[in-house]
Amino acid sequence: ARPEGRAMSSSFDDDRKKGPGRDLACWMGAKIAALRTHYVVLLVFTVIVYFPRLCLSYLVFFIAQALRLIARISGVQTNRPVANRRILIITDYMPPQTHGIAIRCHAYVKHMRSMGHEVVVFCTAYEASRETSFDNPNIPAVVNPFNLKNRIGYNPGVKLAWFLGAHSWDVVHLVYPSLIGGFVLSVCSWRRIPVYCSHHVEMAMFAHEHVPFAPVCNFGMFMYNLIGKWPAMRWGTLNSAPTLCFARDHLGKEYEDRLRRVPSGTHEVFTSQPDDPNERRDVRSKRFGVTDDKTKVVLMVQRLSGEKGTERIFPALRAQEGGDGGSVDAVLVVAGDGPSKASLEAEAKRRKIRAVFLGNVPHHELPRLYRAADCWVTMSLSETFGLTTLEALMCGCPAIIPYCDVFNEIWDERVPKTWRYHVGNVPELEKAIAAAQDGGREWLAAHPVRMTWKGASEELLAHYEECIKMSSKDRQTLRDFVAFMDHCFRVAICSVCATWVLMRYYYKPLMRFLKQFSA
Repeated sequence: ARPEGRAMSSSFDDDRKKGPGRDLACWMGAKIAALRTHYVVLLVFTVIVYFPRLCLSYLVFFIAQALRLIARISGVQTNRPVANRRILIITDYMPPQTHGIAIRCHAYVKHMRSMGHEVVVFCTAYEASRETSFDNPNIPAVVNPFNLKNRIGYNPGVKLAWFLGAHSWDVVHLVYPSLIGGFVLSVCSWRRIPVYCSHHVEMAMFAHEHVPFAPVCNFGMFMYNLIGKWPAMRWGTLNSAPTLCFARDHLGKEYEDRLRRVPSGTHEVFTSQPDDPNERRDVRSKRFGVTDDKTKVVLMVQRLSGEKGTERIFPALRAQEGGDGGSVDAVLVVAGDGPSKASLEAEAKRRKIRAVFLGNVPHHELPRLYRAADCWVTMSLSETFGLTTLEALMCGCPAIIPYCDVFNEIWDERVPKTWRYHVGNVPELEKAIAAAQDGGREWLAAHPVRMTWKGASEELLAHYEECIKMSSKDRQTLRDFVAFMDHCFRVAICSVCATWVLMRYYYKPLMRFLKQFSA
């Protein structure tokens, strides 16, 4: 046993000598195993659990409708007019998830509630410290196999079905991507409730990025279109996206009259005013590892995954002694986490680039990073809006933005052309960074960008009012029909009861009286 033990010890020592390479391999192996496990769970839930639970949801919905019928017939008032709006928001995306859609949804809810509207939320997760009686993290969900920190709702669930069947709503806001859109839209169509569908992810791009095997990817996209996107195109009162170019590409130009740009903004904390006079110096030294004012800092804030293209900036950065690189002499600071983080760190080390990876940074701490950096860069072409771009500009940090349809629609008239570049053109990127660092903050001070969630929420409410107006005729027709049927049911029930009473207590005496009278 001793020689074998020595061999095992020697092998262990050799593995230790492999260093970071082996650690990276182990980490990637664990992630792949987790990915496969969650993918199998999602497949099992979809094939085996989805349809029975979907049938149960429809059953609960129609039971709720039957009870509403009983309430109306018995004279209990339902759907009474009120001064505020009753809004139901259905989304997979809310804090503690940290991506842009979760931030967007939470901001909408917060500001619309502050305006006095009744906003009820159904989601897959919620922060316990922020949860109210109007928040329902009850949508049945499984872990997203492509983003293990998020969850996918695979079924509407009993509680949401009950709320859709039993309660009165002025408008329903359905946030996509969603696997429960078919159910929500079908029952809302039954009740003539206007539905505002907002689409936030370019599914075709992400699907092929994460599922390279074409037959599986195409089947998955077909099923998503069947239960999600096509019902929205058919039954959605209005469909929206962060940009109209994405909305047209995602849903089709033939629906142009029902396409809108969903309002966007960011929080009031994103401002160019520092929290204290020494903020820039403290952040640069403690977070960026930069102790002098001459060293430039290039900041990136994003999820670290393949579709974001973070590694495209590496060729533009000047390497330290002994390495090859571009002309940009700066420290690269990356705030964010994701499956590509380890490989990006390894690549930056291989290229001998001065790079600092901060990992996930709490959202309320980001303004300090933007204000301390010399410029902000995005390499992503997969955005449907890009909230971090807006955050950087509102903090007075020049933003280096690639040319693409989405960014062209939003920023063509708002930022200098010298801050723009074509992805893959390294010299153009280097010139854009140099131009932004040379007087960029002064330009933004003279031409400030201001788009807040408060203003976006007010604009979103205007979209809701448009939905309500578009559906008002159909809802009034249904309301008149329901009122007529309620009266018919009342007459029928009263007639049956009166007949039973007459037959039970008065029929025999009346017949005896008639016989005596005729005799």
